[in-house]
This record gives sequence, structure tokens and C-alpha cells, in this order.
Amino acid sequence: MVKRVADEWMWRLVAAALLLTPAAVWAAAPGSADTVPGLHLKTLGDVIHAGGWCMYPIIALSAIGLFLAIYFFFSLREEVIYPSMFLGQAEAAIRQGDNEGLRQHCQGNDSAAAKVILAALEQLDVREKVDYEVIQSALEDEGSRQASLLWARVQYLLDIAVVAPMIGLLGTVLGMLQSFSNLQAEVGAVIPLAMAQGVAVAIITTVGGLMVGIPAMLLYAVFRTRVTRLVAGLEIACGHILRMYYAHLRQSQPKP
Repeated sequence: MVKRVADEWMWRLVAAALLLTPAAVWAAAPGSADTVPGLHLKTLGDVIHAGGWCMYPIIALSAIGLFLAIYFFFSLREEVIYPSMFLGQAEAAIRQGDNEGLRQHCQGNDSAAAKVILAALEQLDVREKVDYEVIQSALEDEGSRQASLLWARVQYLLDIAVVAPMIGLLGTVLGMLQSFSNLQAEVGAVIPLAMAQGVAVAIITTVGGLMVGIPAMLLYAVFRTRVTRLVAGLEIACGHILRMYYAHLRQSQPKP
């Protein structure tokens, strides 16, 4: 339940970040007269306005990346992926021989560990003979699926790290095109201000894209390491619970 609510809030924050981007800027042409009010870039608003419409998707990506980083900081934790309280309840149910209680604990918990253990229990229910290979196979299959879901989350940061500099490069190309267009419009004279608007767009969007892409790549590296550690811990925790369950089933079975 907690994970589901957190996921809902993540997408709400992402939607809010997109809605903060003014819709009118998408129609603004980088070559318009209002794109750069001179070259007096004294405030952040002046820099953004001088960069043209490409700056607004870059800002939206930066906001989304910030929200994702905050969300991952709280959701990619051991107590969310394999809570110690849940593992303790599962061990207690196994020691007491309460198989139905173990199942209810797994069904009432939304963590990745509960889903892995529940998948193994369901596989054992359809078989008369207890086989550890069945438990191990179910553990690996569901564990791989849960690991893929964790990797899919942090992949968004890598996407931002790739897309933001590409948008900045697009602004660079558009800015250089604007510079050459302004030069062509000048008849017999090369005025520095004729190139100033296009060069400003080219430089500012490039810097903006890199300023978003570099931190996003660093954050991806941090959370990638965390996911690797969490996946390993998930495998160890679930493997311990299922080995206990298998040993209890072997002891409870009548010997021939």
C-alpha cells in the first residue's frame, strides 16, 4: 500500500512539473524579435528568455529529475524493498508452522520481498511433492521481475541525462542557424548584434542541457549502486526465508 501511494505521488509530481512549463513558450520562434532583449543577462529570467523555447523543456526535465531523485531517496531503501518487520513475522510464522499465516503476511505486504516469497508459496501449493528446485526457480523468476522493476525506475534518470543535452544541442543548432540568418539579412555590413541573438541561444541552451544532464547522470550512478545492493539483499533475505520454509516442510512430511 505504501509503495502504491508513493508511485501515485511520483507521477503526480511529474505531471505538476510538466504543467509548470508555460504552454505559450512552445510557439515562440527562436528568431523572433522578443527572444533576446539585448544581451543584458543580469537575472536568471533573462538567461532563460535569451535561451529561447529550448530552455523550457530543459527546465521541465530538471524539475522531473529533482522529483525523481527525492522519490528514489525515500523509496529505494531496505525497509521498503524487504522490511525487517515483515521478515521477522515471516520467520515467526514458519517456526510456528503457520503456513496460512505466512501467506496472509505476504498478501498483506506490498514489498518486493513479500511478492517473491508469495510466488514461491503459490508454486508449492500446486505440487504434492516438496522440491527445493521449484522453490529456487520461483525465487529466481519473481526476483528477476522485481529487480527489473527497480532498474526501470532509475532508468528515468538516465533518460533525462541523455535527453537534456540533446535538447541543448538542438538549441545550439537553432541558435547558429539564427546567427547565419541574421548575417544574411544585413546588407553589406557585419554588425555584432546581428549574431548576438543566435550565439546567445547556442551557448545558453548548451550550458543548460549539460547542467541538467551531468547531475542526472551522477544521480543515476548513485541510485544504480543502491539498486544493485538492494537486489542482492532481496535475494539473500528471500532465500533465507524460503530455505526455512523448505526445511519446515521436510520435517512436517511423514517419513516413508
